[in-house]
Amino acid sequence: MACIKPDGSLTEIGRQVLAGLHEHGSPEAAALSTGLPLYRIRMVARVLEEAGLVREEQGWMQLTSSGEEKLSATPAGHP
Repeated sequence: MACIKPDGSLTEIGRQVLAGLHEHGSPEAAALSTGLPLYRIRMVARVLEEAGLVREEQGWMQLTSSGEEKLSATPAGHP
């Protein structure tokens, strides 16, 4: 499942996971808030981390400045 489009913008699933991680900090809490399965949150979080949009620090996921820019540039409901 793709979470970043070829042009670098986020897909809807990418935006949902990024927003969930931003709001809650943990994959488990993001799964509860988004309704997505935990395995999918973790899979997408790995891709987002590889892309430099999130980083893990002491068990918590934090958005990087690039992640915050991507999240603010992608309105909810607009893939």
